Amino acid sequence: MGAARFAVACLAASLLAACGLAVNGLETTAGDGGAGGGDATADVRSADASQEASSGGDTGVAPEGSSNDTGTTGDVVVSETGPVDGCVATGPESCTNGIDDDCNGLTDCADPACTTQGYACVTPAPNGWDNVAFDATSQAGCPATLMDKNVDVDPTMPAPPDVCGCACTPGASPSCETGNISATHGPNNQCNAGGVMNYPASGGNCNKTALAVDSFVLAAQPPAAGGTCTATATVTPTPTGATQGEVCSGEKTFGSGCTAPQVCGLVPTGFTSCVHHGGANMGCPAGYATPHSVGTVMDTRGCGACMCGTPTATCSAGIWAFFSSNDCSGAVGISLQTNDQCDGTGDPSPGPTFQSNKFSSTPVNGSVACGPAPTPPPTGTVMLTGADTICCD
Repeated sequence: MGAARFAVACLAASLLAACGLAVNGLETTAGDGGAGGGDATADVRSADASQEASSGGDTGVAPEGSSNDTGTTGDVVVSETGPVDGCVATGPESCTNGIDDDCNGLTDCADPACTTQGYACVTPAPNGWDNVAFDATSQAGCPATLMDKNVDVDPTMPAPPDVCGCACTPGASPSCETGNISATHGPNNQCNAGGVMNYPASGGNCNKTALAVDSFVLAAQPPAAGGTCTATATVTPTPTGATQGEVCSGEKTFGSGCTAPQVCGLVPTGFTSCVHHGGANMGCPAGYATPHSVGTVMDTRGCGACMCGTPTATCSAGIWAFFSSNDCSGAVGISLQTNDQCDGTGDPSPGPTFQSNKFSSTPVNGSVACGPAPTPPPTGTVMLTGADTICCD
C-alpha cells in the first residue's frame, strides 16, 4: 500500500490507534512538544483541513485537500490542543489534588506554580500528630486557608526570678521637739543635788508649768523622733526565654509531586514544616527531630514589699527658755542649752521660779537619713499553660 493509501486507511476511527499515529488530534507514539509547538514525527503539528491525499511521501508542501501541511510522511493533519498528549487543561495548577491541572506535565509540588505559592514536600504526620507550618520567632499571619494561632515558644523552665530592689528617701522630717528633756541641778557645778527629772518638750509648744531654776543645771534634749521615709521599689524583669511564634494548622488534603513517602503541603515563606501533638514534652516522631514547647506564658513573677526603716536626724543644740509669764510671752528670764553639760545659770540657789517654759530644736540641714532597706524577696513563677509539642524537620 502506498503512503497516501496507508494514511487514508488510518482515517477510520477504529484504526487510528492501530496506525500508531494520533487519536482525537493528539499524538500517541512520540514525544510531545507542546500546544502550537513543533512536535516529533507522527505527532499532530498542523491544521490541515484533511489528511494528505498524495500518493507519495509528505514533503511539507501543501498536499491535495489542504493548504498548510508542514508535517512529515505519515502525519495526521489535525492540530494539537494541549501541551501534554491526552490532557485537557482545567485551569491553574491546584497543588493538593494529584492532577496536572494546567497540562504542563508537572503535578502539584513538581510544578513551579505550586512552589511559588509556598507548597513544599513534607513528611506525613504519624497517627496522633498533625502537619502544621510553624514560625518560632514571628507572628506574620497564616494564609487564609489555614487556622492561625499565636503562641509563646520555649520559655526557660524555670525562668530566673525578677531582680528586686528597694530605695528609701526621706519624707516628713523627724522632730527634735518630742519626748522629754532630762535634767539634773544643784548649787554647784556638780549638778547633783537631786535625781534626774524629765520635762516634756511638748513639740516646741509652751509648757504652762511653774519651775524653779537652780544655780547650775545639766539638761539633755530628746533624740529626733518620728518622720517618714518613702519607699521606692524597683522590679527588673528577667527574660522568660520565650519567643513569640505562630502555628498554621488545619490542612487535611495533601498533593503529590514528591518522592515517597513525602506529600505536597502548604509551608508559607518564613515557616517550617512541623508536626503538632497536644501536651508538653512529647517525644518527636521520625523525620521531625527538633522539639518546641508552645502555649501561653503565665508570668506571675514579682517582688515582695519594699519597706523602709525609721528615719534618723542630727538635732541642733536645743534652747530651753523660761518665762515669768504663764504663756511663754514677754522677755526670756533664763535660757539654757540642752547640751548635756552642767552649766551655771547665774542665779543663786535654789534660784527663781518661772511660770512657763518652751523648748526648741530642729534637725541639722542634710542630716535626715533613712536606714538601709532590706532587699525584697522575689515572688511568683513562670508557667506555660495549654502546653503543646511542636516537632520540626
